[in-house]
Amino acid sequence: MNLLILSPGRRVEIVEFFKETFHKDNRKVYTLDMSPYAPALYFGDEYFCIHKDFNDLQTYITNVINICKKHNITVVITLIDPELVLLSEYKEEFKKNGIKLILSDSTFIKKTFDKYEFYNSYKDKIKLVDTAGSYSEALEKIEKKEWEYPLFAKLRNGSASIGIKKINDQDELDETKNEPLYIYQPFISGIELGVDAYFDIINGHLVSVFMKKKIAMRAGETDKAISYKSRKVLEEIKKISQIEGLYGPIDIDVFVDDKEEVYINEINPRFGGGHPHAYGCGVNFMEMILNNINNKENKPEFFNYKENILMLKYNGLFFRNLNNE
Repeated sequence: MNLLILSPGRRVEIVEFFKETFHKDNRKVYTLDMSPYAPALYFGDEYFCIHKDFNDLQTYITNVINICKKHNITVVITLIDPELVLLSEYKEEFKKNGIKLILSDSTFIKKTFDKYEFYNSYKDKIKLVDTAGSYSEALEKIEKKEWEYPLFAKLRNGSASIGIKKINDQDELDETKNEPLYIYQPFISGIELGVDAYFDIINGHLVSVFMKKKIAMRAGETDKAISYKSRKVLEEIKKISQIEGLYGPIDIDVFVDDKEEVYINEINPRFGGGHPHAYGCGVNFMEMILNNINNKENKPEFFNYKENILMLKYNGLFFRNLNNE
């Protein structure tokens, strides 16, 4: 029973962490990407680069399943947002072929991919950052003095921080008037946290949380951070358990304002870009996944890491002879 990581992209560390954990159980870790220029592709025990026609995704899924059957792969996980929705739509097809997807429920995945639908669906269950779904709604909140500048505008289905704008005044808000895909939020003065949470795949319980205080971001991923602990934040994260259908690694963006009020900004049902920080501090989600696929439930354990551990990302290099010499 081996593992296949879809669309690893640049995330070499995640592939290496899976290998380190899964090799101890005599399992292989394979990688698959549509691009031959994805660095992490080449760090799997074996790798596959296959075409993905976005007008014929059934063929892509069929090819992935055939690779799994040929190489005794029974577990599949993806590292990118758009593929979460795709895999959720074919979950039964994978299951019929004896392949388990490390994946939250389809309904939850689709709602997190649409940030405004996510806000409207869960604002009564968890404490979310107030969100307006249109220019006119944001302007009304400003005029009623419910909000004040600056604001943030972001694409309702965006990822990797693409399209995010800071809006400092009325003129800058007016510039977004004809951009219907934007949603708006007030600026929160305080600290921003990235939280890695793991929901047990067998029972759906929250079993692990790692917090980091963000210092710098790059392309939507945490680039520099310091490990952090907060009982108050943990209590808010536990409320997410009220939402049904969360399984496996979950990436959560959290704000703590100057009055120490905690707000959840986004939930992404996948590994976060800053997850290597958690692994480096001894919080091993790969081992939790391995336990689950071995039919072993994980026991809840929180704050089992040191605070004030600094993580700094840096670039590495990979070379490959294209002549296969």
